[in-house]
Amino acid sequence: MKPTLEDVVQPGMVVSGYRVEKRLGAGGFGKVFLAWRDGSPCALKFIHLEGVGEWGWRELFIMLRHQFPNVVKLLSHFKWPEDKPEYLVLVMEYVPGVTLYQWARDNNPCARELVEKLLPLARALKEVHAKQVLHRDLKGDNVLVRKTDGVPVLVDFGAGSMPGAPRVTGALAPANLRYRSPEAVAFFLREDRKRGEIYDYAVTDELYALGVILYVLATDVYPFDGPDDELMGEILEGNPKPPHARNSRVPQALSELCLRLLAREPRARVQTAEALCKALEELLEVAKADPRWEVSLCYGWTVDGRTTEDAPELVGKDPQAWLRRWIRQKPKRGRPPAPPAPVAEPPAPPEPPTASTVPTLPTRVRRAAPVLVAVTVVGLVVGVGFFLGQLRTTPPASTPPLAPGQPVLTLPLPKEFFLGDPTPWGTQVHEVAPPWKPPEADTGATPPRADTPAPVTTVTLSSGTTRMKKKAPGSQAEKEKKGNGSTGANVLLAVAAAANMACPGAQVRKEPAPQACPAGAVETMTRQLGLRLGERHSAAMPGAPKYASPERVPVRDGPVSLELAGAWAAGVDAMGRGGRVVLPDGTRLSGQLCIGEKRVYGRITQAVTPTGDTFTVCMELYDQIGDRGLEIEPDGGVIKVFPRVDVKTVERFE
Repeated sequence: MKPTLEDVVQPGMVVSGYRVEKRLGAGGFGKVFLAWRDGSPCALKFIHLEGVGEWGWRELFIMLRHQFPNVVKLLSHFKWPEDKPEYLVLVMEYVPGVTLYQWARDNNPCARELVEKLLPLARALKEVHAKQVLHRDLKGDNVLVRKTDGVPVLVDFGAGSMPGAPRVTGALAPANLRYRSPEAVAFFLREDRKRGEIYDYAVTDELYALGVILYVLATDVYPFDGPDDELMGEILEGNPKPPHARNSRVPQALSELCLRLLAREPRARVQTAEALCKALEELLEVAKADPRWEVSLCYGWTVDGRTTEDAPELVGKDPQAWLRRWIRQKPKRGRPPAPPAPVAEPPAPPEPPTASTVPTLPTRVRRAAPVLVAVTVVGLVVGVGFFLGQLRTTPPASTPPLAPGQPVLTLPLPKEFFLGDPTPWGTQVHEVAPPWKPPEADTGATPPRADTPAPVTTVTLSSGTTRMKKKAPGSQAEKEKKGNGSTGANVLLAVAAAANMACPGAQVRKEPAPQACPAGAVETMTRQLGLRLGERHSAAMPGAPKYASPERVPVRDGPVSLELAGAWAAGVDAMGRGGRVVLPDGTRLSGQLCIGEKRVYGRITQAVTPTGDTFTVCMELYDQIGDRGLEIEPDGGVIKVFPRVDVKTVERFE
């Protein structure tokens, strides 16, 4: 098996004069390591040239020409290894610290501190925009708060743009859907959009994204959230709940500035970063005379402190509605206080045993008899209960029929959009539903076994429509939102258990054992299709954005279906010429995923073309760097992987 980058780049080794200390993490399209040279630290960002090199060259093009205040600095760059380069390595300034959202969770800032953090960021954007540079992926996770001085630093210009920068395909730059402006969503949904037309990203788009960051910092929730179709509809409608209405500790003036940044019409929005700097400076002057600006925005960790400001009561409430509301409440912020250390008392010296204190054998048997009887009774009860549970049949869940007038999905899911960010309120205290599922379509913090899942909400976009339709009143989906008492009670019990018990560690899994290919698979690939063993082609994981994006997608053990990216031709020469198409674009590749300790492995056994032709195949999943399997990126208990993969023809599963 080809070694991974982590196998090659080991702590202590020297890469072009830089001594590697440890891995820091994975960036948008590369892996980052902490390294040292001449006694100074730096961050080495390895970008695979063949797989995602175009994004690295784009970032290098921007960073070489400019240096901005409060923006991570480019120190150098080189190709590595020197004899046969596989990676573009960007040598960046090392910024020790945490993301902006993590800083808020750790410190529970007041409104004044929040403005003091945003002002340097706005000043940095002012300088960036003055050079006609746009970041285009502004979010809380791309802002680091430096540990040494608390200054925010903007990082990752892989999706940035400026005049003359290398062109990367895609109608929209990769970004999280929650940070998209209404005009960007409207462009994507426009029915008369021409093929190859590119959205003209502007400063007002960037300031809208900054407004989303401000909203999250002030309330600990996004202004708009939910499933993709409903989320786009809410963004287009553009009527977020005011921050001070969601959290009464947010000063009214700060709330109004946030709403100006999130205005639906670009003309009503704050127009420039310079104007935003001026507005933030004025708020700091107001804060000096108002003590309310010094109050922490969220509850801290105290013995009697409540998690939310308006904790709902269960009496007389719909349990499932209560659960959906509870999930969206902000958690406590700040670090929990350390438990008081118990006062250690010196142990009493043991007394020497005597004949009267040492129990005899009959005495020990007599004392153990009640315990043995209790264990036997409990074992019998558990065994009988298990046997009866096996006899009870569970009716299969059926998909409820559509009610008359219920909307039907006619627009394909916008794969350019993704929800890859860690949910800002997803702390270790509360286990919440994954952000790509609506609360009513999943049990959130409940165990995997559920009663009856609710149907997924669907929408219809008619010609000229810019607002998403909601669930039809009286529809089956609307009825199931109300739920029943037993289901809601079970969900709430599970939530309470998850909130009050420590979560166990993740189960350690091993790589799948070697296995023979399906009968006839190798002959089908090599003789019937004409593919060579070891040949590779790109594919998209389920839920992958339509255009190139670094955001990971969630996966789980079990069956999987991928889509071939582009036509797979057999007999192509080394220059990519000739050949005949044997698996057309859009071919579905089906198989199984197995989640290992550090990587996700996939075995593909069937290929179905768009016309219905079916072939038995034997392929394995590889990342675009060339390593078998996909690197795991955990996200709040959810296992995620890179959305673009390679499938490789093999004669035996490793």
